Amino acid sequence: MRIFKAACMATLMMSAAAVSARDLALIVDQQDYRSLSDLPRDARMEAMSNALDNAGFDVSSVKNATLSELRAAIFALETAAESEVDRLVIIIRGHVLSDTRQGWVLAQEARAPDRFDINSKAMPLPLFDTALRAAAGRALIAIVDDPRPLEDIEGLGHDDLIYTPVQGATLIEGDSRAVQSALRNLLAEGATTRQLAEAPGDIDVSGFISGTVAFTEVDFDASARADTQAVSESTSEQAYWNAARDIGTQNALNSYIEQYPNGQFVDDARRLMAQREASRETRLKEAEAALNLSRDQRRDVQRDLSLLGFDPRGIDGVFGPATRSAIRSWQAAQGREATGYLSRDQLQVMQEFAMRRAAELEEEARRRREIEEARDRAFWQDTGARNTEAGYRAYLKEFPDGVFAELAREELDAIESERRAEMDARERNAWDEARNQNTAESYRAFLQAHPEGVFAEAAQTRIDELTNEADDDEARARFQSAENAVAGSTAARLLIENRLQSLGLEPGKVDGAFDKDTRRALRRFQKARNLTVTGYMDQATMVQMLLGR
Repeated sequence: MRIFKAACMATLMMSAAAVSARDLALIVDQQDYRSLSDLPRDARMEAMSNALDNAGFDVSSVKNATLSELRAAIFALETAAESEVDRLVIIIRGHVLSDTRQGWVLAQEARAPDRFDINSKAMPLPLFDTALRAAAGRALIAIVDDPRPLEDIEGLGHDDLIYTPVQGATLIEGDSRAVQSALRNLLAEGATTRQLAEAPGDIDVSGFISGTVAFTEVDFDASARADTQAVSESTSEQAYWNAARDIGTQNALNSYIEQYPNGQFVDDARRLMAQREASRETRLKEAEAALNLSRDQRRDVQRDLSLLGFDPRGIDGVFGPATRSAIRSWQAAQGREATGYLSRDQLQVMQEFAMRRAAELEEEARRRREIEEARDRAFWQDTGARNTEAGYRAYLKEFPDGVFAELAREELDAIESERRAEMDARERNAWDEARNQNTAESYRAFLQAHPEGVFAEAAQTRIDELTNEADDDEARARFQSAENAVAGSTAARLLIENRLQSLGLEPGKVDGAFDKDTRRALRRFQKARNLTVTGYMDQATMVQMLLGR
């Protein structure tokens, strides 16, 4: 908002000295391509960089940049623009292509682009909008005509650039000579974008065009400043309003209201703000709708959000309030405008970040499995290998789903059978009755009658297990409810069992029925991925379960 006020103060001639705000410039010169035709060297690009530097701009340049380097340059520009910025200039030269919706500048490594894979080979021009928005009213983006345009690319062309910059940004298009001339004129004191648009020459000017807001302020002398102070309040307000209306952004209009809370144009400003907000919401919705996301693609977006730590409260393919809130949170974390609606480039960036995070999680799970298995085998050597009941029970307590868990249980069953054969009839009948009832009370009754019996330790173990199970009944009901929400269908359960089987986690028969083997495999899966170990599916488990699809 202070950026806009600085522009208005220049318009009103209310200050003698130029506002001390930062001027930024980014020069993108894609001259050499690895596989596509190169552009001829153009000394005017360097001349424009020098002109901006002499005019006090902080100039950054990228030449022959890869897609990653272009993204890094934009990120650095956005970061710099987060602090107070007065003027912003972006100049782009290279192979620029458009479809019916937007334009891209091709990265150095681009090879045989087409409309289906252009996002993986080029930088979408709307990605510059966030930085341009920070200098609304004094933001310029220039696209230098391609002297050797690419031909015969299906669904993509170079004749008509499809790109509309954000409100408050001016777009100029022309060859390097025309762009250099336009930049020279615009950097002259008191020059406006309207003067640029009305000047003769082979240059196209669109976007924000104003004859009120000067791109470069006039350095007034003392006598002029004295005259300035005589400007009436009504004339000042009118000029301020003209500038706010010309810029047209919500910040600009709101700045007028703050400056003149009882001004004569306050109602007009609020009406325009409401119209622009409604129009903006509509544009955002339409832009996302134009992506034609299927139900499965929307589920993928929700999964990606969850992977990146932004909970959409479900993966159902429906973008409700929770999903919109998650999208806004992700956009804010990326330093973008938090609209709650996705654009094509944002969708691509989110997918790339999610793929990277998925790979990290898979690697973390692999390492955790290796460490856990090593610990498991070491523990078995220290306990189960001793062929004692105490050793087997200690192992099962530490690793109930371990590598040797089934073997330990088989050995305990064998020990129990041997002991049962050695028992007298009375104790054997009491133990059989306790086993048949299988309750904590029945085992307590057995211990009371046979405190030193052969199965005293086994009875106490079962009492502890059954007590814990009773305490967990309420939690188990919650787990089952969460599982039904994300894996209630047979198809989903089959997918999960197949995934567990492909990971070597031994889920048992793949039949869509979650039995004890499936629960054990799920617990192993959750433990390896540092999830809450329950043996039941939930949203966090499902998100990571889908990584290998």
